[in-house]
Parts: sequence; structure tokens; C-alpha cells
Amino acid sequence: MDLYHPDLQELEHDVAAGSLTWSERRQTGVRRLSTFPHVAWSAAALVVISVMVTASILLALRTLHLETESHRELQARLRQFQGDLQVLNVGISLDSRRKQLLLGIRDEIMRVNSRVSLGQAYESAELLLKATEKYPSVDPLLFLAVGIVESGFNPGATSVAEARGLYQIWPATGRLLTRVLGWEYSDEMLYDPATNTEMAARDLDILSSIYHDKRMVLAEYNDGPINAGYLRARSVRVATETSDYVAKVIAIHEELEQKFELGRRFAGRPLPRLGSRREGSYRGRLPGWRLLKLRSSCLGRREPPAMPPRG
Repeated sequence: MDLYHPDLQELEHDVAAGSLTWSERRQTGVRRLSTFPHVAWSAAALVVISVMVTASILLALRTLHLETESHRELQARLRQFQGDLQVLNVGISLDSRRKQLLLGIRDEIMRVNSRVSLGQAYESAELLLKATEKYPSVDPLLFLAVGIVESGFNPGATSVAEARGLYQIWPATGRLLTRVLGWEYSDEMLYDPATNTEMAARDLDILSSIYHDKRMVLAEYNDGPINAGYLRARSVRVATETSDYVAKVIAIHEELEQKFELGRRFAGRPLPRLGSRREGSYRGRLPGWRLLKLRSSCLGRREPPAMPPRG
């Protein structure tokens, strides 16, 4: 828009020329000058609008940056949450599997021994699982098969050779195991389900650290190292009782593995090879020949099958 500031010379020229009178020129100048405030306000408004637009753009960019950072942080937290959720699901899943195995073992104990109450069967199953968790080389289903064959899960069972309790531990073997476990021995402790289960699991754990063959583990558990050696050599001198015992336990173990869908998942680690060192094993503190000699002295004679409970 044209801005006009009339001066004295221009007014005189226009008046002299006769084109405009002083009155007309004065009115024209005032009219043109009256447009100046509108132009100034328009320019100021344009500047303000420009500043506002610039500020809005900067604010939008800042907001976008903050949203991007928030999105990244949210994604990181989401990944962490998903990881924690997976760990939780695994924990719940493992706990659920353990409960299924626990209840399955309880039912199997009640099946083989109808005189056992529901509470006693559950206690024996819980003791069995805890022992195999403490000694992971011991397969819980194999341990269950040993208990079935040894005493039918009768805690008061006693053999002719005085082997006692759920897993038929001979007193001499019990004395050796109490030394390993750091306990004080008494004959009565062999009838305690918790103590007997712990001793049997520890004995199987020791044997598992010596042999890589569960047949050898079972043979020595039942009848000492002499018959286990005969069994390994496939000698005709191996006791019939030992051969039958090993075959029976293995057959029941295989049947249990088919019956328990989760059996393999809880079967523990493979049996260590002879001479291997394993954390928590007695093998690492006592030479194999010395351990065999101790067990040979403890288990020099065979243990007959369990007899009905006393009294």
C-alpha cells in the first residue's frame, strides 16, 4: 500500500498548478496518512503470526522428539516385561509340572500299597522329589521303582538281614551314610521316612558318581559291589536275586516312564562317568576304590526281600 507524506513544496506546487486547492490536498494527505496505522498493525500481526508458527513448529519437533524417546523407552520396558513374563511362565510351568509329577508319584504309591493313607503317600512322594532335587543324578522315577521293589513303600518293613525302612537300608550301610551326611547314627532312624529317603538318595548318588550304568548302580545297591562286578562281567556267578532285582526295577522304571508324560523332563542329568567329579558328590572326597571297599565291608552279604512290618 502506498504511503504518502506530503510536504510543503509539493502542496505549493499542486496549488500553484491549480490542480488541487489547499483544502483538497489537505484532505487527500490526511486520508492517505490514515492508512498508516492499519499497515503497521498488519506488519506486527504478520511478525506475531510468523513467531507463533515458528514456535509451533519448534514445539511440534520437540514433542515429536519426546514422543520418540518415550516410544523407545516404552518398547524397552515392554521387552523387559515380556522377558519377565516368560520367566514367570516358565516358573509357573515348571511348578505345575512338578506338582503333576508329585501327584502322580503319590497315586502310584497308593496303588502299590493300599494300606498307605493319602497323607502318607503324599509325604513319601514329596520326600522323594526333594531328595532327587538335592541329588540330581538320581532319576525320580527310578527312585520310585526302587522304593516299590524294596518295600512297597512300607516305612516299617524289615528284611531277614535287618535291612529297614522304605528303601531297605542295612544298618552297616546306614552307619556309612550317616558319616557322609554328618549325622549321628541310630537304628531307629532307618524307620523314619525322611531319614531313610535321604540316605537312599545319597547312596544312589554315590553309586551314580562311580558307575555309568544304572544296572550296575541297582546291582550294587541291592547286593554290594561283588555281585555288581559279576553282573558287569556277565558271570554265571552273579546272584539270581540280584539279576531278578535289577530286571524288575528296570521294568517298573520303563513302565513308569511310559505312564508319566513328564517323567523324562524330571529324569535328572545323565549318570556321570566313572572318575568324574561332581559338585555335592562323595566321589570327589573319597577315592573310588576306598568307597567300594567301605561298601563291600558293609554289604558283604546279600539282603533278602523285605518282610512284613514288626508288631
